[in-house]
Amino acid sequence: MAKQRGIIFIEGTLGGINFYYRKGVPTARVAGGGFTRKAIKTGANMVRVRESNSEFAVCSKNNKVFKQAIRPFLLGYKDGTLHSRLMQLFLKIKNCDTISERGQRKVAVGIASERGKQLFKDFIITPKRSSLLSCRYGFDWDTLTFNVSDFNADMVGFPKDATYMEVLVGVIRFDFETNTYTQVIETPLIIERDYNNDVFSIEVSGTPTGDGVLFALVRVSFYQDVNGESYLLSGGSAYGVEVFY
Repeated sequence: MAKQRGIIFIEGTLGGINFYYRKGVPTARVAGGGFTRKAIKTGANMVRVRESNSEFAVCSKNNKVFKQAIRPFLLGYKDGTLHSRLMQLFLKIKNCDTISERGQRKVAVGIASERGKQLFKDFIITPKRSSLLSCRYGFDWDTLTFNVSDFNADMVGFPKDATYMEVLVGVIRFDFETNTYTQVIETPLIIERDYNNDVFSIEVSGTPTGDGVLFALVRVSFYQDVNGESYLLSGGSAYGVEVFY
């Protein structure tokens, strides 16, 4: 590997040399290295590569459909890292599959393990607001209810320009084997800035049908009213999503 020097820098392959950028630095190296498409598909020494590719493809499909399942909780939220962070999560959960052979390990099996469950439970969807509310809250699976106590609108972290807070609660059943899901999502609850009660709850009206992992999602987002129109505020303190599993 060598650095390119000169006024003009190129990218691509020329005369058996690969020209590319590495960490922003124009670099060159001899092309090849054995990682050709044919070698990966047929080479005896590429078995591990084929196994990893196969498992990666399954996790990638899980990731794509999972994001579709939680899309109602991400409307208006922008995070360029979410896809890669979810991918890393599913790859780690896949590694918890100690039953299947290499190349056939799956999230669907790994998530049934205690380690896999914990990885899923600990995943933070919105790192900039990892804790939804600065008070006591939790999800009661017996009643399918999101309960909040010791609530104080002045202490909850209302952004300066926020008029009200919206709380969205739902339960999703996701089958990582078939990449199918069902949802039960309730009408959002609106909490005005001058809300003076210290408790509130939102009950989900039923359990999603089908097979797979059952988990609840809660979204807290803040809006500003301007001339009768509501606008979702952006920024780390204005949006949070949490998983209950």
